[in-house]
Amino acid sequence: MDIKAFVLGDYQTNCFCVRKDDSAKDCLVMDPGLSPEPLIDHLKQNRLNPVAAVITHGHIDHIFGLRALKETFPDIKVAIHKDDAEALVDPLKNLSAMLGGSFITDPADIIIEKEEPIEFIGIKFEVFHTPGHSPGGICLYKKDENILFAGDTLFDGSVGRSDFPGGNSELLINSIKTKLLNLPDNTRVCTGHGPETTIGKEKQFNQFLRW
Repeated sequence: MDIKAFVLGDYQTNCFCVRKDDSAKDCLVMDPGLSPEPLIDHLKQNRLNPVAAVITHGHIDHIFGLRALKETFPDIKVAIHKDDAEALVDPLKNLSAMLGGSFITDPADIIIEKEEPIEFIGIKFEVFHTPGHSPGGICLYKKDENILFAGDTLFDGSVGRSDFPGGNSELLINSIKTKLLNLPDNTRVCTGHGPETTIGKEKQFNQFLRW
């Protein structure tokens, strides 16, 4: 699996362009954040075909780029968990209203309803529903390569905020402890903000997971 990371916008959101290998033209986009121009330029310059955009959760800093992405690549499909689906069409739920805006985009094409494997462009992921940062937060795990895309659930030395509307600190910590910390210690964690980490490192050093 080939992974290209972009840090987009004022909130430094990590967006990922994922391909089955470095020769593939079909790709998957995860979390097209604010200021998506570097991502779109990369797709154009390399003549890539973004088949789908997977949204780990519906906050504005992870979904804003969808509008430009769909304008440039109108056939792209958008996938999001059912509990965050309304965030695409509700400024209150995607938090843009808190910033003085009113962002909405088209409803999702694919609604993720269960914790079951999902496949895009020949890549199969396990889906973990990890509410707490938002009601419909998800993480995607590529088991055979031991890579986790964690969104804003788990960070290097931290966890996602739970003080936004729909957040819940107990749910968040429980999600991490029961679903993510059971993964192998050497699991590579691609986070929604900041540097990568590993499950083993977070088990050992993350102070938010000690209670």
